[in-house]
Amino acid sequence: MDDRKTTEPVAPSIELGGRVWVLKVTHRVLERFSAITKAPLEQFDVMVQRYDMMVLLLWLMMCETRADLTREGLTGWLNGIPVFDAMKLVSDAVAKAVKYSFQTPTEQPPEDADEAEPENPTGADS
Repeated sequence: MDDRKTTEPVAPSIELGGRVWVLKVTHRVLERFSAITKAPLEQFDVMVQRYDMMVLLLWLMMCETRADLTREGLTGWLNGIPVFDAMKLVSDAVAKAVKYSFQTPTEQPPEDADEAEPENPTGADS
Protein backbone atom coordinates (compact mmCIF):
# COMPACT_ATOMS: atom_id res chain seq x y z
CA MET A 1 0.00 0.00 0.00
CA ASP A 2 1.28 3.46 -0.89
CA ASP A 3 1.23 5.64 2.26
CA ARG A 4 1.74 8.78 0.18
CA LYS A 5 -1.75 8.46 -1.27
CA THR A 6 -3.35 8.35 2.17
CA THR A 7 -1.31 11.18 3.73
CA GLU A 8 -1.28 13.66 0.84
CA PRO A 9 -3.51 16.68 1.54
CA VAL A 10 -6.63 17.04 -0.54
CA ALA A 11 -6.60 19.82 -3.14
CA PRO A 12 -8.65 22.82 -1.98
CA SER A 13 -11.98 23.41 -3.64
CA ILE A 14 -14.44 26.27 -3.84
CA GLU A 15 -18.14 26.33 -4.57
CA LEU A 16 -18.97 29.16 -6.95
CA GLY A 17 -21.64 29.57 -9.58
CA GLY A 18 -23.48 26.44 -8.50
CA ARG A 19 -20.53 24.06 -8.93
CA VAL A 20 -17.50 22.85 -7.02
CA TRP A 21 -14.12 23.79 -8.46
CA VAL A 22 -10.98 21.87 -7.49
CA LEU A 23 -8.04 24.27 -7.38
CA LYS A 24 -4.70 22.94 -8.58
CA VAL A 25 -1.57 24.84 -9.52
CA THR A 26 -0.48 22.80 -12.53
CA HIS A 27 2.42 23.27 -14.92
CA ARG A 28 0.01 24.75 -17.45
CA VAL A 29 -1.39 27.20 -14.88
CA LEU A 30 2.14 28.33 -13.95
CA GLU A 31 3.10 28.65 -17.61
CA ARG A 32 0.06 30.81 -18.37
CA PHE A 33 0.56 32.89 -15.19
CA SER A 34 4.20 33.53 -16.13
CA ALA A 35 3.30 34.44 -19.70
CA ILE A 36 0.61 36.90 -18.63
CA THR A 37 2.56 38.55 -15.80
CA LYS A 38 6.01 38.38 -17.47
CA ALA A 39 7.39 37.74 -13.98
CA PRO A 40 10.23 35.32 -13.25
CA LEU A 41 9.29 32.19 -11.36
CA GLU A 42 11.33 33.18 -8.31
CA GLN A 43 8.91 36.11 -7.82
CA PHE A 44 5.83 33.87 -7.96
CA ASP A 45 5.24 33.75 -4.20
CA VAL A 46 5.54 37.55 -3.95
CA MET A 47 3.36 38.17 -7.02
CA VAL A 48 0.41 36.10 -5.80
CA GLN A 49 0.31 38.05 -2.57
CA ARG A 50 -1.02 40.97 -4.63
CA TYR A 51 -4.79 40.66 -4.78
CA ASP A 52 -5.02 41.19 -8.56
CA MET A 53 -2.41 38.48 -9.14
CA MET A 54 -4.15 36.17 -6.67
CA VAL A 55 -7.41 36.56 -8.60
CA LEU A 56 -5.54 35.95 -11.86
CA LEU A 57 -4.10 32.72 -10.45
CA LEU A 58 -7.52 31.66 -9.16
CA TRP A 59 -9.05 32.34 -12.58
CA LEU A 60 -6.31 30.35 -14.34
CA MET A 61 -6.83 27.39 -11.98
CA MET A 62 -10.58 27.46 -12.60
CA CYS A 63 -10.08 27.76 -16.38
CA GLU A 64 -8.41 24.34 -16.29
CA THR A 65 -11.89 22.81 -16.02
CA ARG A 66 -13.95 25.49 -17.79
CA ALA A 67 -12.17 27.43 -20.51
CA ASP A 68 -15.06 29.86 -21.13
CA LEU A 69 -14.91 31.35 -17.62
CA THR A 70 -14.25 35.09 -17.82
CA ARG A 71 -12.41 37.10 -15.19
CA GLU A 72 -15.49 39.33 -14.91
CA GLY A 73 -17.62 36.26 -14.22
CA LEU A 74 -15.19 35.13 -11.54
CA THR A 75 -15.20 38.59 -9.96
CA GLY A 76 -19.00 38.48 -9.79
CA TRP A 77 -18.85 35.15 -7.97
CA LEU A 78 -16.08 36.32 -5.65
CA ASN A 79 -18.28 39.17 -4.45
CA GLY A 80 -20.37 36.49 -2.74
CA ILE A 81 -17.60 35.18 -0.47
CA PRO A 82 -15.31 36.80 2.10
CA VAL A 83 -11.96 38.04 0.72
CA PHE A 84 -10.04 36.05 3.33
CA ASP A 85 -11.71 32.81 2.15
CA ALA A 86 -10.60 33.41 -1.44
CA MET A 87 -7.08 34.24 -0.29
CA LYS A 88 -6.93 31.11 1.86
CA LEU A 89 -8.06 28.90 -1.03
CA VAL A 90 -5.37 30.22 -3.34
CA SER A 91 -2.73 29.96 -0.59
CA ASP A 92 -3.76 26.35 0.07
CA ALA A 93 -3.58 25.50 -3.64
CA VAL A 94 -0.11 27.01 -3.93
CA ALA A 95 0.98 25.31 -0.71
CA LYS A 96 -0.11 21.95 -2.06
CA ALA A 97 1.80 22.55 -5.30
CA VAL A 98 5.02 23.91 -3.81
CA LYS A 99 4.80 22.59 -0.23
CA TYR A 100 4.50 25.87 1.67
CA SER A 101 2.03 28.66 2.31
CA PHE A 102 2.17 32.42 2.54
CA GLN A 103 2.43 34.32 5.79
CA THR A 104 -1.05 35.57 6.57
CA PRO A 105 -1.56 39.12 7.86
CA THR A 106 -2.60 37.73 11.27
CA GLU A 107 0.72 35.90 11.79
CA GLN A 108 3.23 37.77 13.91
CA PRO A 109 7.00 37.82 13.33
CA PRO A 110 9.10 35.91 15.89
CA GLU A 111 9.37 37.69 19.22
CA ASP A 112 13.14 38.04 18.96
CA ALA A 113 12.93 39.76 15.55
CA ASP A 114 12.84 43.20 17.24
CA GLU A 115 15.95 42.43 19.29
CA ALA A 116 18.29 42.01 16.33
CA GLU A 117 20.93 44.72 16.03
CA PRO A 118 20.10 47.20 13.28
CA GLU A 119 22.41 47.05 10.30
CA ASN A 120 24.83 49.95 9.98
CA PRO A 121 23.75 51.69 6.73
CA THR A 122 27.18 53.27 6.22
CA GLY A 123 29.00 49.93 6.28
CA ALA A 124 31.60 51.38 8.67
CA ASP A 125 32.62 49.52 11.81
CA SER A 126 31.29 50.98 15.04
